[in-house]
Formats: sequence, C-alpha cells, structure tokens
Amino acid sequence: MKFNTVSKLISLLLIVVVSSLGTITYADEGDTPSELLASEIVYEFVGHLEEFDDQGRLLVWDATITGDVTGELKWWFVQPPPTSSTPYVGGRVDFYSARWEIRVDGELLLAGNSAGKTVWADGADGIWDGHGVVTEAGADFSLLKGHKIFETGTVFKGSNPPVSFSGTGLFVI
Repeated sequence: MKFNTVSKLISLLLIVVVSSLGTITYADEGDTPSELLASEIVYEFVGHLEEFDDQGRLLVWDATITGDVTGELKWWFVQPPPTSSTPYVGGRVDFYSARWEIRVDGELLLAGNSAGKTVWADGADGIWDGHGVVTEAGADFSLLKGHKIFETGTVFKGSNPPVSFSGTGLFVI
C-alpha cells in the first residue's frame, strides 16, 4: 500500500513537470518583450467628420501617441455600438468596439481591436477605458502581435460637445 501511494505521488509529480515544460522560457531567448510599452495619448473627437473605413467603422478619435511608441493613433468605431448606453442614477455609460491603428509617417506600425466604455456623470467630463489585443505588428514590433493592450483617459466636453471632445490618456501594450 505504501508503494502504491509513493507510485501515485511520483506519477503526479512527473505529470506536473512534463506539462510545465512547454511554458518555460528564458530571458535571453528574446522571443517576447518582457516590459510594458506605455505611451501618452492626446486625442480629439473627429466623429463629426463622418469618415468611414472599408468595414463601415466610423473614425471617432484622432491622437498623437508619444513615449515607448510614438506616432499617430486612430480609433475606428464599429457602428452601431455593440450595446446601447446604460443610464444610472447620476449619469450614463456608453460602450464601444473599435479598430485602433498606430502609424508613423503614414506607415502602419501596430493595429488591433479594443472594446470598452466611457462613464459620464451628469454635468461632468467623462472617463473611458478599454482593453484589446494587437492583431497587426510591423518592423521592430512584430513580436507584439497577440499582446494585450489597455487604453484609458479623460474626455473633456469643451465648449461645443461632441465636436469639442478631447483628452489625454494612457495606451499600454
């Protein structure tokens, strides 16, 4: 009976060791970046210009991105949104699903999909955040394909909403 218990324990340990072999990576292999790439984004609303891509998505935000990634960032929103606005006591929440693209000198550097929300308290500016994934990556960023992204920031209403919506935020891969 003691032999049977030891045999089962050794078998279990062997299964754990063998199943984890595929997940072991070494820092010097360089097959995935180990650090976050964080950049500041400064954006303005351009949805009123009614520019659509070939998939029928509306260009809603145009931004500059500076930091670990530097260039121009655009968000093309799926129309209609994936769900309607949700009111709550004291405000509402708007939802989005989008394609984002980062370009440098007109060349596509990174692109992906994201989804998220903007929270609007009554009479106040908004706060938005979203999550997504890199689906296209060129040149030196090719190893980022498949990596997750996080995007967040403020939405200041300005003097003529929505035309005057703008803000500053964070874009992290």
